[in-house]
Amino acid sequence: MAIALLVVAVIIYTAVAVQDLRLRRVSNAFCVGIALLGVGRWVFLAQVVPAAWALAAAVTVFCIGIALFAKGWLGGGDVKLIAATTLLIGGTDTPRFLFLMSIIGSALALALLIHLKFGRFYHAASATPADSAAPPSDHAKVPYAVAVAAAASIVLFLQYQHV
Repeated sequence: MAIALLVVAVIIYTAVAVQDLRLRRVSNAFCVGIALLGVGRWVFLAQVVPAAWALAAAVTVFCIGIALFAKGWLGGGDVKLIAATTLLIGGTDTPRFLFLMSIIGSALALALLIHLKFGRFYHAASATPADSAAPPSDHAKVPYAVAVAAAASIVLFLQYQHV
């Protein structure tokens, strides 16, 4: 069961990362898929207390995510994906997941900022005043689902190693 869960989860995480890189969107279908994997995992394991902790952690992370979304710091799809991932991973490994996600997300954001900075530098000669007044494109947004997917895959792999 553990290897099947890992394989299916990594496939879903790969798809959501690719989608977020291309479109800067996270489909609800991916979030539901991860949440269903989490529910299936806890039903299969029949561990009531760890399942309750996983649910409590997911609800807590979702509530914090809503606050971050309201401030414009995180996308709605990312909030749902992080909460669904927390349900899948479980309460015990949630801090590890969140730590890895923040490190990977920070590196991703830094890489995007460097890319945007050098892109503006090289294209500054062709820019017009109207270009600077235009709203930023979606491609200036950090595809945070990539960080979620990478961190979740790492944590799930580490969990599999302990089985």
